[in-house]
Amino acid sequence: MSCCRPHDATGAMTLKLRPARLSDTAPLTDILHRSKASWGYPADKMDQFRAEVRITPATIAAQSLTVAERDGRPVGFAGGEAKADHFYLHFLFVAPEHQRRGIGRLLLAAAEDRARVLGLARILLESDVNAVGFYTRHGFSVLSERDSTMAEGHRIPLMNYALPPMVRPLSGVDLRLAANQPWPFELANRPAIEAHWREAQRANPHLWNGRTLKLVDWTLAGGRLCGACVETSFAAFLAWRDWGCPDRAAWNAFGSALVRSRDGALLYGIMAPTTANAGLVYPPGGSLDLADLAADGSVDVLGSIARELAEETGLAAADAHAGALFAVLDGPRLSVARAFRFDRDADDLRAAMLRHSRASAEQELSDIVILREPADLPRANVPAFARALAGHVLAGHVLAEGPTDAAP
Repeated sequence: MSCCRPHDATGAMTLKLRPARLSDTAPLTDILHRSKASWGYPADKMDQFRAEVRITPATIAAQSLTVAERDGRPVGFAGGEAKADHFYLHFLFVAPEHQRRGIGRLLLAAAEDRARVLGLARILLESDVNAVGFYTRHGFSVLSERDSTMAEGHRIPLMNYALPPMVRPLSGVDLRLAANQPWPFELANRPAIEAHWREAQRANPHLWNGRTLKLVDWTLAGGRLCGACVETSFAAFLAWRDWGCPDRAAWNAFGSALVRSRDGALLYGIMAPTTANAGLVYPPGGSLDLADLAADGSVDVLGSIARELAEETGLAAADAHAGALFAVLDGPRLSVARAFRFDRDADDLRAAMLRHSRASAEQELSDIVILREPADLPRANVPAFARALAGHVLAGHVLAEGPTDAAP
């Protein structure tokens, strides 16, 4: 497996990531062969490689391949498949003229995202002799080795990367607005963002281009989350999300309210067709915005969770026992989640949440699912962060909840 030679990311934010299409077989094969040849292998070895290794329609159908494109043309790709308890990364190649721009790092992050979506905890790969340093710098370790067929006298390592835990306990949150600091992604891509927004509004006229906050720097130490946010438009966020989150120097920070019944059931919402996340299943919550800013520039994340809970479900945080607080790290998404236990049955809570949604102007939720064990989650349309949260909570890892814990 090859990759781009490492370098600081310059221009990576202008990229778009997307799933591979059957029409990509020729350009991806070209990238594969030219990238491999850029390492200087003997001509006879490369002739054999070109004859034996190609991207075919069967490859695209069988594997999860992500394509990086610029101006609508593929410049790199990565992907593999789920095997037992791991994601096996078969490919990571970048066209030689686009190397040293952070594209390899971006594609590797996309592979990690795919592994999380599949519920897998590690990634395995066989590295090209010349790419071992790249993978080592990104946390991979060598499990075993075999002789290289491309470079005599060299060994090919089988490498392993264990994904860090997604759910981590929190004791507090301190996020602040970085005043007068724009989001570089929005500045660099303004015309494309505006065109994307026009298309999004044509498809869904209910979308509104409000102002949101994006996390651009953070630390999590001693259970405390600290960081800085910048103000941006919802249109810029939507383009970033729909283009595969090509700027990995920013995170979508948002709150999640874990609604629990008196007997411990967990309730998730199904987003309505009028929303930007139509059909997805996850806990009530939403992105941070200007309404969450305090006069001193701090971001009231816990207040945002309580506000979103009330707006989406009609439930008041003050009526619940507020409990455990978590950070959920899901690639470019970072959710701050809090558990709220209501002294009501699950069916009663579900009925109340649906009544509120149907009576509201937004009608954000089309339905509510009651979860008593992780297997109750739908097989599809559940983001990785929401699946991880449900598994964590329903496995009994939530700290004891009680009336002494004040709701935000």
